[in-house]
Amino acid sequence: MRKFSLDNKVFADILKHQAVHMDQAVCYCPEYLATRDMCYYPSRVAQIIRAVWLGELEPSQFGADLVFSSLLSGLGERWQNFGESPNGYLFSQILGRELFLKHGFYREDADKLLETIASQGDHILPIDAHERQLWKEAIPVEEDSNICLFVDDATYAFCSSSAIHLGDFLNSLDIQVHEDIGPYFGGFEYFAMGLVDKGIAHFQKLIDQLEEKGIRRVITLTGQSHFLLTTLCEAVGISHELEIINILELATEITASKAYLYGGSFYTRFLGMSDLLNELTENQEEKPIHNSCEFLPFVEGDKRVNTVTMWGMPVCSEFILGTGDDKLLSSIGAMAVTDIKKAGGKEIIVCDPHAYFKLHRLGNTAQYYLDYLR
Repeated sequence: MRKFSLDNKVFADILKHQAVHMDQAVCYCPEYLATRDMCYYPSRVAQIIRAVWLGELEPSQFGADLVFSSLLSGLGERWQNFGESPNGYLFSQILGRELFLKHGFYREDADKLLETIASQGDHILPIDAHERQLWKEAIPVEEDSNICLFVDDATYAFCSSSAIHLGDFLNSLDIQVHEDIGPYFGGFEYFAMGLVDKGIAHFQKLIDQLEEKGIRRVITLTGQSHFLLTTLCEAVGISHELEIINILELATEITASKAYLYGGSFYTRFLGMSDLLNELTENQEEKPIHNSCEFLPFVEGDKRVNTVTMWGMPVCSEFILGTGDDKLLSSIGAMAVTDIKKAGGKEIIVCDPHAYFKLHRLGNTAQYYLDYLR
């Protein structure tokens, strides 16, 4: 039996736990706020997954649409009020999507995702020659280095302008990395689409390739990559001896100036790194703004105008979305931008490549956090 499966009592119990009504965080659930419909609330979706899995409910298009509609941001779930693991509902959603795929729903979307990845040489985004050259020239490499700089597809495609500063940052730490700097396709999209077997096989191949190169340490540049190589690898039963270090753990400062700092779902919710982001942008003088939301505090500060928390509204899905209701996704993005503008920062510094790309598409001037690392 595959470890990561609803047939495994561990994950069956997780799903059962998620299906219990706990609606205290409904006012922070993006899907509910966009629709005002409780059927989008995490516990309700978990109930549908569990009932279909147990054979108590016939799978339907309505149920499939609910299961596949979430941003997978982890916002508004029960764990945020009760100190539980932030991964339970995400795991349940992934396995729920696999369940509906097996019943024939969203098969066309899954096939389209597979075709996209295959047509781009096992990448989720197209990578052009100019970007490859940019990264190659900017990053300090050493042929026999046992350190891998895990430049993921989204960072390569959306944030190539940050390569020069990232190279300077690594040089300042006297870090030379292996000459193969990617881009690397992490494979989260497989799991987000419910293609669990594909995702596990991709993970194992990726880990094997890194170890075959003699890699011992991996520096990740995004919350998603870090989550993949740590939490999700462990959940699906893939063990490795690689030391996974996030770029934020090497920094002493993010040199912001009266900025709104957007942490992103992976950093703030799934990895619990909000405190680190706040420490890296610590205000010398800080005054709370008392009419801001309870869990989304704005402040008057010299470096940062908000306190990063796990409750921040997601701008978008922080992966390439193969499904979803465009109207729902647009509404969530608009709410996030409204929250950001309320803070009144001089600039927006974004810690996720997908959100960085999305904010620019929405007409907002955003900066990428790799450019501000010291």
